[in-house]
Amino acid sequence: MIRVKLSGQLRDCTGGAKEVTVASAATVLALIDALEERFPGIRGKILDDQEKARPYVNIFVDGENIRDAGHEGTKLSQGNTVYILPSVAGG
Repeated sequence: MIRVKLSGQLRDCTGGAKEVTVASAATVLALIDALEERFPGIRGKILDDQEKARPYVNIFVDGENIRDAGHEGTKLSQGNTVYILPSVAGG
């Protein structure tokens, strides 16, 4: 099982859930596809049309930013925790 922790901006897609689980996913991209199956519309808030994380979305696997690892192709395994955190801006 892979734990996925979501920030407030994405919780409207999950019925308010702060954390969801996915049985398995080989990569971050596959994880996001699995989330889309359960929560239609969430993929578009995370990825752009080229299947890349939107510039304002940070994704961490066990604390490591995917931009420093394998990007959307970052490998996942059972027991990972993935954080998906859109940046908050404003003043």
